[in-house]
Amino acid sequence: MHVWRICAAKYQDSAFSGIGGLYVPGRWHTQGHKIVYTAESLALASLEIFVHLESDRVPLVAIKANIPDGLEMEEIKIENMPKNWQDPDSYSKLQKIGQSWLISRRTPILKVPSAIVPVESNFLFNPEHPQFKIDLKPPIRFCFDRRMWKSS
Repeated sequence: MHVWRICAAKYQDSAFSGIGGLYVPGRWHTQGHKIVYTAESLALASLEIFVHLESDRVPLVAIKANIPDGLEMEEIKIENMPKNWQDPDSYSKLQKIGQSWLISRRTPILKVPSAIVPVESNFLFNPEHPQFKIDLKPPIRFCFDRRMWKSS
């Protein structure tokens, strides 16, 4: 199985270190914890980062990661998500779930539904889990079609 991560080109060497989580909170974690967010497809990864971008001026790269067969994974199914889980006001509920998983080190990977495309999944990595292991492919330049930057 493989997953994708898109990030600023200047961070490509540390894209799977989880270091960003030390400085910025996310839907599934609070600031101060190493975590890596990935998506099941390049298309989903592009949507996941697009909602956070303000312009097309940041050079981006896409990185494919192969997950070894048999690597343990926990899954949170959409039917088990809190009410209104896609709403930013629900971050604290989801952060509690993610923090519990991170701190317990139950598995190296947590599969969660995407808030942008709920029938697709994101895969969160705990880079501090003793079994965390992935095979990274070389980064490739990534840019959005200019039509996506239409202003209203």
